[in-house]
Amino acid sequence: MNGMKEKVYHDVLILNDLTTKEEVIEKMSDYLLDKGYINEKYCKATLERENIFPTGLSTKPVGTAIPHSDAENVVKPAVLLAILNNTVEFSDMGNKENKISVGIVFLMALKGENNQINYLRNIVEFCKHEENIMGIYGIKDTEKIMEIFLQKILV
Repeated sequence: MNGMKEKVYHDVLILNDLTTKEEVIEKMSDYLLDKGYINEKYCKATLERENIFPTGLSTKPVGTAIPHSDAENVVKPAVLLAILNNTVEFSDMGNKENKISVGIVFLMALKGENNQINYLRNIVEFCKHEENIMGIYGIKDTEKIMEIFLQKILV
């Protein structure tokens, strides 16, 4: 995945007081829309996709989700990482009947299936390790989180 740091916009948000996955996806989508990375259809398409193909991962000590939309809603590629101060409920990627309390969300706005698969693979691999999740979830400093994001996830 070398070189992705230069081609894809990355940022980190700390989101406070959101109570639903819809609010989280809307807030993150609004952020990318304001910066010109997605079109106005991205948020709705991502919410619809999330209901059909959930993206929650049962990671420890807090769940992770990786919502995304189709490439047609992406203007310029971006991956946004959000740390939530309150967990919100997402459905499990493997079984949508299972609910997961998610505190870390990676919103992907990518073009090209290979690019998306590479990011998904790296994010899932990073999130498999409890120490990695603890390492970013407990931090409330976006610069430190971004450093971990760039060095350990986007390698």
